[in-house]
Amino acid sequence: MLMRAIDAGEISPELGADATVDALVGPIVYRALTGASIPRGLVDTLVDDLLRPRAQGD
Repeated sequence: MLMRAIDAGEISPELGADATVDALVGPIVYRALTGASIPRGLVDTLVDDLLRPRAQGD
């Protein structure tokens, strides 16, 4: 699904699909394993920063 979105220009291709999943899921899993709270907005920030397509030169 990520590869289709990357190919369609819907999400940023900078990290690649595997690294993007790692970057999205890693902080959540880490917090769950350590018992740390998940701050409000963390998932939104991760998704916005990792998946939003960037214009050339940004």
